[in-house]
Amino acid sequence: MSLNTPIFLKEREEDNSKFEEIQQSQTTSIAAEDPLQNLCLASQEVLQKAQQNGRSRCLKCGGSRMFYCYTCYVPVENVPIEHIPCVKLPLEIDIIKHPNETDGKSTAVHAKLLAPEFVNIYTYPCIPEYEEKDHEVALVFPGPKSVSVKDISFHLQKRIQNVRSKNDDPDKPSIKRKKTEEQGLNDSKCEDTTLKKIVFIDSTWNQTNKIFTDERLQGLLQVELKTRKTCFWRHQKGKPDTFLSTIEAIYYFLSYVSFFISEEIVIQ
Repeated sequence: MSLNTPIFLKEREEDNSKFEEIQQSQTTSIAAEDPLQNLCLASQEVLQKAQQNGRSRCLKCGGSRMFYCYTCYVPVENVPIEHIPCVKLPLEIDIIKHPNETDGKSTAVHAKLLAPEFVNIYTYPCIPEYEEKDHEVALVFPGPKSVSVKDISFHLQKRIQNVRSKNDDPDKPSIKRKKTEEQGLNDSKCEDTTLKKIVFIDSTWNQTNKIFTDERLQGLLQVELKTRKTCFWRHQKGKPDTFLSTIEAIYYFLSYVSFFISEEIVIQ
């Protein structure tokens, strides 16, 4: 895809201005209201009945649980799976879980229960291979190198251009160029700025550094949600209220992405 830089930057500035106006309006509204009040909630009757009956058996591992099994990621016997909403997400989600994170306290399981076809949970040190896909994957985590959601498309485009520049480098050894061609980094895959997968870290904030600094995640674009405050009842003491639980981060990120589906970010 050819790119006229001056026009692209001008359009991006106009889009950013538009986003900031909408974001400011939404932030003001959210501050005065319940940020979850506009959710379409399914009936909780099946959960209320299960709670009255007490803990029941997981049909996979046989463990005694309430509502769902946090090991097998499925509802328990008293909660028929057909009564649980199945959510379709606009992109895939990988969750890297710290091995010391208590399974019963992890909110990542909620995402897997509601969107089993779109969510995968890995226990560190198990991390999928992202090296050849860093132009279509982003990591949601705060830090000095993180960018805002509205800038994802711009930074993914820069990565695609960098890949092309390296492939066209006349000083690059021919054997490496051949290897790159065989790996399929061709123009058809990089025609558009395509975000296909988002990665989250599921851990207490004091334990995140071990996963975040892993070299397998260092090449990913880092994104931060800066304007949202946690509503989680088990908020970690001593941490800012902008430090979200995993399920909150997923929800708010997808809320932002839904705005950009028809704007900047191309999602396949």
